[in-house]
Amino acid sequence: MYNTIIFDVDGTLLDSSQGVANAVKKVIKDFGLNSLSEKELQIFIATSPIQKAFTEFCQVDEIMAQKCADEYRKNYINGDLYDATVYEGIVDLLKSLKNQGYNLGIASYKRQDTLDKILSHFGLDKYFQKIYGADSENKLTKKDILEKCIKGLNTQPRETVFVGDSLSDGLAAKGLGCKFIAVTYGFGFKSQDEISASSAVSVAENPREVKL
Repeated sequence: MYNTIIFDVDGTLLDSSQGVANAVKKVIKDFGLNSLSEKELQIFIATSPIQKAFTEFCQVDEIMAQKCADEYRKNYINGDLYDATVYEGIVDLLKSLKNQGYNLGIASYKRQDTLDKILSHFGLDKYFQKIYGADSENKLTKKDILEKCIKGLNTQPRETVFVGDSLSDGLAAKGLGCKFIAVTYGFGFKSQDEISASSAVSVAENPREVKL
């Protein structure tokens, strides 16, 4: 029996891809890095943490990747943050789950200050009892963040369902003993093989298909 539902944010609650892409493009231009094709940029956006994306796609070392990440976050929080949309059906889903008495939480790779701002801006923060994001240097893994949320909600992994749009979300849930619902309307999953590897108990092609 589940009493707790925890959500990822990017690609799950919000389509933030345009704002992220804009902020990344500015970093690439400002630092004189090799430009990315639109296909590469979409895969970049789906790669987390952001330092890993800069290392893999821009061929920079870890020190430079951190500098890029810091500049990206400055660009993002100063304007590109709000270039996003709430997926259709999300508000109805959250209202329904809250009315049913579920504990609701957030476990996101967005940095905590950024996460708080964007959820407040779109009026989604009011649905969640606990909201946890990443630290500045991404020392916390997605599993760490999810575990913090579970403990913050004073529940157990076996009583928790995590909803996310990427293999890393699925592996975090699996590592803690949570159930996982994979959403494919986001931008995290790159293939059917990744969806299968996530060990999802169900797959949702839109928010209305998120069933417990």
